[in-house]
Order: sequence, then structure tokens, then C-alpha cells
Amino acid sequence: MKEREVVMRVSIVIESVDQDGIKSRSENSAVIYKESDGYRLTYTEDLSGEVNLTKTTMFLSEAELRIIRRGELVTDFIYGEALTHNTSYETPFGTIPITLVTESYEYYDGLHEPETGISIVSSYTIDMGDSLMPPSSMSMNISIKQDKISDFEKL
Repeated sequence: MKEREVVMRVSIVIESVDQDGIKSRSENSAVIYKESDGYRLTYTEDLSGEVNLTKTTMFLSEAELRIIRRGELVTDFIYGEALTHNTSYETPFGTIPITLVTESYEYYDGLHEPETGISIVSSYTIDMGDSLMPPSSMSMNISIKQDKISDFEKL
């Protein structure tokens, strides 16, 4: 098995505006790994507020953002400039087919700059089954929470 290098613990803030104009914000602490073409982040989150944890893994690069969730909800969404991604959204109540169309994708890697971090801004539309949703947007900021993780904290 390949040994993974833990880079550091980071704070990740995701702000989004859905198709109805409703704004949401989430903030989590994640462990970030440097990969050959970008980064991989992992963290757990309670999406429903009912203590049902979901493991979230994100792969970030200049070309795309992939968000995989396993737990209460199961998703595998990919955002990238002019990218169409067919996937499904699994909930406790059933599976919904989804087509995710990214209209714009901007990526900036300033993780090692004290005040900057990594930022991603994306606009997209979602086609859920037979209903096309109006455009939505998401912005994500990832910043260093502390210096390198000590050996006992490595996953």
C-alpha cells in the first residue's frame, strides 16, 4: 500500500447560492494531501444535523473539482470548465439521476500564501431527472488551519 503524505490540516468554507437564490454556508476542518496534479481533502460532516456522518473526499486541481460523499448521502459530482457530468444522487429515500453542467470554473492555488489559500468559484446547472434547475453557484475557500500535522494525527 502506498504511504500517503499528510500535508496539513485546513479549514474549508463552502458558500453556495441555489437555483432559488437561497444562500448556504458550511465550514469544516479537513486533512489535505498533496497529489501529483493537485490536492485531496478528506473530512466527515453531518449533513442533516441528525448525527449521521458522511465521509467527504474532494479532489482539487486546476482542471476540475470532484466531490465524493459516502454515508447518509452518496454523491460523486465533478465540476470543471464547460464540463457535463452524468451521475446520481442517492438519498435514504431513493436515487435521482443527475446531469451536472458546469458553465464556469475558476481555480487559484495559493495554499502556501498566508492570507490566500485555495479558492474555487463555479457556476453550474443541474438537471434532476426531467427537471432542469436554474443556474446555481458555489465558492470554496481552503486555508491553512495549523502547520504540519504531527505524527500521531496522521491518518
